[in-house]
Amino acid sequence: IPYSSSDSDAAGNDPFSVGPGPVWDPMLDRPMTYTSMSSSGPLMSSGGQPKRRPARLTDVATAVVLPWLVFFLVLSLFLFAYHEMEMVVWICITLCGGLSMLFLCLGACARHGSFLAIGFLCATSVGMASACGLWLNSTYLERYWELDAGQEFKHVTPTSSAKETAGASVIHFTEGTFVDDRRTLGFVAGGIVLCLAPVVAPDAPAALVEYWAVGEDCCEMRCNFDCGTARDLGATTAVTERRGPLYNKAIAQAMSVYGLNSTDDAQLVSFVKNPKAVIADIWDESLTIALIAMIMDLCMCVVAGLVVARVLSRAGPRDGFEKRL
Repeated sequence: IPYSSSDSDAAGNDPFSVGPGPVWDPMLDRPMTYTSMSSSGPLMSSGGQPKRRPARLTDVATAVVLPWLVFFLVLSLFLFAYHEMEMVVWICITLCGGLSMLFLCLGACARHGSFLAIGFLCATSVGMASACGLWLNSTYLERYWELDAGQEFKHVTPTSSAKETAGASVIHFTEGTFVDDRRTLGFVAGGIVLCLAPVVAPDAPAALVEYWAVGEDCCEMRCNFDCGTARDLGATTAVTERRGPLYNKAIAQAMSVYGLNSTDDAQLVSFVKNPKAVIADIWDESLTIALIAMIMDLCMCVVAGLVVARVLSRAGPRDGFEKRL
């Protein structure tokens, strides 16, 4: 009779077999358990539900730090480089946007939720920083760089041609120069009162106005010009102002009301005590607004990072998070 071994005999003769019962672990003093490594499903809890996997600290930290660094970089470029290297700034902004798109593409192709979140947050930071930087540039920085690069003229008579002080940022008038308060005009536009009055010499108040003192919400309709240091005794120092369409209308109205004449090159000035301090205040205010924006963006990134961590922890396996996205 040929010898045939049964399955039980083969298992009993197999030196690597652990048998039907558990094997005792002498080191741990308890039965050893073996988990099959061939299963590709998610880790299951005792209740049959997928176990929640905590989000990796590196993913959460990247979702917070990287978007904020992008915001910081873009806004800093507008503060320090945009006035001289506009093209370089936009190239850098484009590269930051490309980095955001790269994370989005990698997240979509690799089905990686963290990359999708990082790419979206970086793209949001690029857009917000660009909008904030453009607003700062048009509201504060253009004015600051214009005054900072302008020339300073001394001993200027109010009757001299304004063409001689073209490109000026600071003008020091001769002694005795004053603002003719009797020919003040308050021009109402956009909810504010644009105030202007001619700058004249004491000996000959000319009908041809070369310099106008201006301000906002600092006069009555036809008198009481009290803008800056115009009423201070011996005030002769002023900084130049931009001549926009509203001021052109105000000048035309003043010429009509008081029978004045004004040259096309007439300059607008604001009387100040310390022009350097005024120019520095513009820069300080822009820096303060930029710092507040950076702090607010950092807080938003922290909140977004916590939300990403929460979603990753609740999603469990990768497919679960992808379905939520």
